[in-house]
Amino acid sequence: MTEPVKQPIVPAAFSPEDMARRRRRSIALALVLGGLVVFFFIVTLVKTGPAILNRPL
Repeated sequence: MTEPVKQPIVPAAFSPEDMARRRRRSIALALVLGGLVVFFFIVTLVKTGPAILNRPL
């Protein structure tokens, strides 16, 4: 007995609306990630306080 030959599954092409939605989602995620980076940086500076300037070079 031989097994039937499996046909490769071809994904459907994205419509222009899908691509636009995908791009908006990517931009939103990038902005959120950038905001988190800035937030963590500011929190780190605030927690360290002015002592960050009193370190030996």
